Amino acid sequence: FERFLNPERISMPDFDIDFDVEGRERVIDYVRDKYGAEKVCQISTFGSLGAKAALRNVARVLDFPYS
Repeated sequence: FERFLNPERISMPDFDIDFDVEGRERVIDYVRDKYGAEKVCQISTFGSLGAKAALRNVARVLDFPYS
């Protein structure tokens, strides 16, 4: 916890947590009810993979040897 809130840190900390599809809406509703809609927002991030990394990930998921 100290690495998030310490005098050396320049920017404010942030955190993210992934929830399963079934429980996600309940969590969002709870946080919105507890802290108010004006203090809660949803954001998303997008990543990209190059062709080699994409093939490596597919091979890993399908249990193919990567060699």
